[in-house]
Amino acid sequence: MNASPSSWLPSGELFTDSPENSSEWPWTDGPTDTAWHHHQTVDPVTYGGYLASAVYLTITGLIAFVGNIFAIIVFLTEKEFRKKEHNSFALNLAIADLSVCVFAYPSSTISGYAGEWMLGDVGCTIYGFLCFTFSLTSMVTLCAISVYRYIVICKPQYAHLLTHRRTNYVILGIWLYALVFSVPPLFGVNRYTYEPIKVTCSLDWNVQHVGETIYTAAVIIIVYVLNVSIMCFCYFNIIFKSANLKFAALASEKTRTAAKKDIWKTSMMCLAMVVSFLIAWTPYAVSSTWDILTEEDLPIIATILPTMFAKSSCMMNPIIYSCCNGKFRQAALKTFSKVGSSNKQNGQAQVEPRDPGFAVEPAGHQAFQMRVLPSSSAMTL
Repeated sequence: MNASPSSWLPSGELFTDSPENSSEWPWTDGPTDTAWHHHQTVDPVTYGGYLASAVYLTITGLIAFVGNIFAIIVFLTEKEFRKKEHNSFALNLAIADLSVCVFAYPSSTISGYAGEWMLGDVGCTIYGFLCFTFSLTSMVTLCAISVYRYIVICKPQYAHLLTHRRTNYVILGIWLYALVFSVPPLFGVNRYTYEPIKVTCSLDWNVQHVGETIYTAAVIIIVYVLNVSIMCFCYFNIIFKSANLKFAALASEKTRTAAKKDIWKTSMMCLAMVVSFLIAWTPYAVSSTWDILTEEDLPIIATILPTMFAKSSCMMNPIIYSCCNGKFRQAALKTFSKVGSSNKQNGQAQVEPRDPGFAVEPAGHQAFQMRVLPSSSAMTL
């Protein structure tokens, strides 16, 4: 490209208005150059830092991949889980988290071991878009679970509206909602670019124009603050209601205690999912807000750690299922016992195990069937 002497700035830098140097082109080097110049004053990451992030992502990715595959198999093979409308959210959550594992972890991990991003600028944009879409889907699904729990426990008169068909519409709406926020950066409203560690990509939080500021502020307020507010409201009321539930319709004190314990444990499990959400995403939201509000760079460790915390979000939910939900563990044992029996018999007909230890029914279910309040349907999630 030819440039006249008038194109040179007093500092000796070449000035050009060519599109390849403009941040208006999200599929070019524009956004990555912008991010690089903003962060070039930050201390560089040593190879030891890259290696540590790669090892962390390897461990986290393997746990998340195995855990979410495990959860999907259980939800698809056990009829008791498929019967409950709200468990469709758990399946959707596992699919979104598994998608992050498949489309995000490998490229970040390989780049971490290499010490640099390996997929180029277009790969960075695709990575950022997919990771943002799946992460948003996971976040909003957690919010939807809390709303369903709130309706079933606190507003049981409306529980009959939570049908399979409506739940499927809600899940479709969740994915469309995620795309509403993740697609605009592909068309110049903000952009996907490298994060300071240079092995992950996300939205460019270092906004320069009014439109970018409005968009990024909307992402933080609507996607994070609003979701957290809804979940906190729902679970505060759920815990309060669970502590004061009356079970006069149940036959015996033992049955009432078992039913109340079942609802309380399920609420605590869902609350644990919200707490893990806050631990994973709050540092990232805070550092992103800092980038929006000021041009001063955070220390490199304060930009890397929030990203690593956020990457842990997709492995937390399967761990919570396994640790907090006895019915999930029982169903998992039942599923894998079937697989083991099938392998041992080499394809011969088999009898399904009838060990009561593998029962998926809530405690005391046979004693009171559906005569309890609608909340006693005891959501698996």
